[in-house]
Amino acid sequence: MRLTMATFLAAGLAVQAMPASAALSGYWDSSKILHAILGDNRLADALKQQPIERIEKTAEGYEVSSRDCAVQVKVTSIAPDHPGPTRHTISIGKGRCQQ
Repeated sequence: MRLTMATFLAAGLAVQAMPASAALSGYWDSSKILHAILGDNRLADALKQQPIERIEKTAEGYEVSSRDCAVQVKVTSIAPDHPGPTRHTISIGKGRCQQ
């Protein structure tokens, strides 16, 4: 009995010491992407510094709109080759504004 209990304790401690290999949940992954987009000064310039009114998911990423402008943001996801979160790069398109 004593050997079995020690074995279970050792196995439990070993599992806790292993690094996390799961990717972020869908919510946290999209939150990370949106924070990167909204923190990019190029987006503000493309929207002519107007307040954001809408963010829509598209096939390539997101479309961010203000009252008079819309900007396509392309998101490229890079799966890691080791345990850890997915990396993302963003490309801010040219703003399309009403005159």
